[in-house]
Amino acid sequence: MFRIVTNCGPAEAYIARCIASIREQSVGDFTAHVTIDPCGDDTYARALEAAAGDARFDVVANPRRMYAMHNLVAGVARSGSDPEEVIVVLDGDDCFATSEALAIIRDTYARHDCWMTYGSWVADPLDYAETIEPHGHGRWPAWPEGTTDFRSGFWLGTAVRTFKRWLWELIDDNDLRDDDGEYYRIVEDQACMIPMFEMATTRRARHIAEVLMRYNRANPHNVGRVMAAEMRATAARIRARPRYAPLHERPPDSQQAPQTHLFVKEERRSRVKELER
Repeated sequence: MFRIVTNCGPAEAYIARCIASIREQSVGDFTAHVTIDPCGDDTYARALEAAAGDARFDVVANPRRMYAMHNLVAGVARSGSDPEEVIVVLDGDDCFATSEALAIIRDTYARHDCWMTYGSWVADPLDYAETIEPHGHGRWPAWPEGTTDFRSGFWLGTAVRTFKRWLWELIDDNDLRDDDGEYYRIVEDQACMIPMFEMATTRRARHIAEVLMRYNRANPHNVGRVMAAEMRATAARIRARPRYAPLHERPPDSQQAPQTHLFVKEERRSRVKELER
């Protein structure tokens, strides 16, 4: 089964399209876990309307804005996924480009026995790619076979991003947090994907050349516009972290830390409160 994790900031104009693209998938064996940050718009209401009547959807609104990394961690935790199940990340202002997206991802895992996949997308609107940015088309190449350095150079680990739950659980929770111990607000893709690329290596990380997603570049709240300085600083911090050792096989379950993300800090807070009583 697929577990789709969707993070939303201000996306009232886009979330219905995102959810519709999920519901239209030819592969129906999935659950979708949508987390909405309160941003003073109607994203939550629009999400509930779009998912109405479909028990596969779990839509939650945060009491305050938590941002992308926290919402990704929370969505994965809420999914209740088994170690071998595949997490699919799709932001709430984007959408699948084809009803066969999950089928293509499923077939890639079956054919290549991989642990994670990445790529590919087209910009929305389509002319954005030609006029605004290099590589804007999103049909980037795969990492060259045998690549070991995923922390320098041009970032190729692009959407659609998917991974096995057990691989996600091997990421050190500290590598998802800033200097203050808070989850990164942006660049969450590199924070989690770089460690998984390093562990999986190009042998177990598979690039998908078919276009799977329409990447919304028209959203005025796009973090590349409104949080550009923080995005650059965060990316630099992430890339300076120590590398992970490559894995030859999946480790036994006894060697994995079960569902530690998010709750590591919450448990610490609980202990502090108990001591304060």
